[in-house]
Amino acid sequence: MNFWIILVLALISLTNLDHVVSQNWQDKLGNWSLPATTEAIRLSPIQQKVPVKLGIEKMTLAAKGVYGIDLATGQILFEQSPDQELPIASITKLVTAMVILENHSLTETIEVKNLPTYSLAAEKIGLTNGEKLALGDLLKGALIASGNDAADTLAIYDSDSITAFSNKMNNLVSKWDIDNAHFSNASGLIDNNNYASARALGQLAMIALKNPFLAETVKTKSAIIKNQIGKAYTLTNTNQLLAAGFSGIKTGYTPAAGQSLVALSTIDTHPVITIVLGSPDRFGETSSLVNWIGRNWQWL
Repeated sequence: MNFWIILVLALISLTNLDHVVSQNWQDKLGNWSLPATTEAIRLSPIQQKVPVKLGIEKMTLAAKGVYGIDLATGQILFEQSPDQELPIASITKLVTAMVILENHSLTETIEVKNLPTYSLAAEKIGLTNGEKLALGDLLKGALIASGNDAADTLAIYDSDSITAFSNKMNNLVSKWDIDNAHFSNASGLIDNNNYASARALGQLAMIALKNPFLAETVKTKSAIIKNQIGKAYTLTNTNQLLAAGFSGIKTGYTPAAGQSLVALSTIDTHPVITIVLGSPDRFGETSSLVNWIGRNWQWL
């Protein structure tokens, strides 16, 4: 393709405000710091390569909500019903972690108490009332193993009740001007009034990845944490795509929500966030979406 045509396409892509995430919520991030691995975010607009859509291939996924976004520039790469409010199940835990990190230190010690009773099928790491763990390890339990008990323990520690904590979740999302998201619990185990759109999750993921601890934790395949007296818990990530070179971010599933995934991949050295909600095959459809983006977009 002629160099000048490519340059014009790149400039159009960079200045097309209809397809770039609004900066309003990015101005409200407080002290969230950039992860060392996301070097592209540090670059000036002149240094950054800009994603330019060169392909015209059509694609439709079975998922109810789909979204793809370039992490460095905020350029939207794909959207399908991006603003439909949908149950997100355990993806909720990403926001739980963000609220906790806004208000606490990773080294704080937390006593497990007042946990609800979980069904046998509910994901949990096996915490028992009375034991004590580091806050950072409980965050790993919530994000890596998707432990409902870890998420609820953090919420109760912060706010004395899960209901009060969910108010903090909604306040944080509101502070960042993110629409179409609402939370009624910290784990996502109960779908009632716990929802978000694919676009909202894309914005939340961009914010989350600016925190070094979160950026590292969501790409961890497995870990071992211990309570204060040395009892060990083995954590295994539920994201099967980590074995295929992806770097996070969070899975979600309940019968009502279906299969959902917020994922971080690298296309031509550029980090890309993708979201599929209510999918019959979250890993397969995410892979199809990433491959489609790689065929139809170039960074110039």
